[in-house]
Amino acid sequence: MNTKLKTGAWVIVALGIGALLLLQQLQIKRLVAECAALRTQLNETASLQESNAQLAAQLKAIEETSQADRTELMRLRGQGVRLRQLEQENTQLKAQGKQLTQRLREVQSAAATTALPTVIPASDVKVTMKTTTLAPPANETDLGSIEFADGIAVRFDLGGGTNCVVTPKILSDGNAQMQISVEVTNADGTASLLGQSYLTARPGQHCSISVGDRMIALAPKLKTQ
Repeated sequence: MNTKLKTGAWVIVALGIGALLLLQQLQIKRLVAECAALRTQLNETASLQESNAQLAAQLKAIEETSQADRTELMRLRGQGVRLRQLEQENTQLKAQGKQLTQRLREVQSAAATTALPTVIPASDVKVTMKTTTLAPPANETDLGSIEFADGIAVRFDLGGGTNCVVTPKILSDGNAQMQISVEVTNADGTASLLGQSYLTARPGQHCSISVGDRMIALAPKLKTQ
């Protein structure tokens, strides 16, 4: 009886030990499985972190590229606005250039018309010869008192193919500045300048000046408008 009891007790103990060992093995397997799952999760987490880092780097690069594109776009827009302004300025300058060219042609035409000396017949020139008791020198020509208009050249025939051209200019002080030229007409019809001088006198003042080898005397009188 005791032997059976001991045997039963050892069987129970053995079964208990076997159950404990089985439980330990099951726990060990479960822990191993959990460790494997944790390792897998850690690997996945590390992979996700690396992926996140790559995505963050790509996102940063995209943002930098986008910012550079926006900057370049703003620069191009500014250049486009400046280009349109330059085109408008160029159009305005072309129009102003045409106007200035037209104005220059008009001024040149008017100047050419004004610069042409006006030959006044002797019958149309009001000349008041000055009476003097002394005879003038042989090379002096006294044109007397002559009416002039501002900027209108007047030609006088001195004889022998020699002409005297007087071009008056009214100064701000009321005096007359006269350009006096003496020229001779050649056989071919061209004119050669023998001398040129400038004389400033008050209206009505009788004065003379040497022009080349001649002495020209006159008393300017300004025409009233």
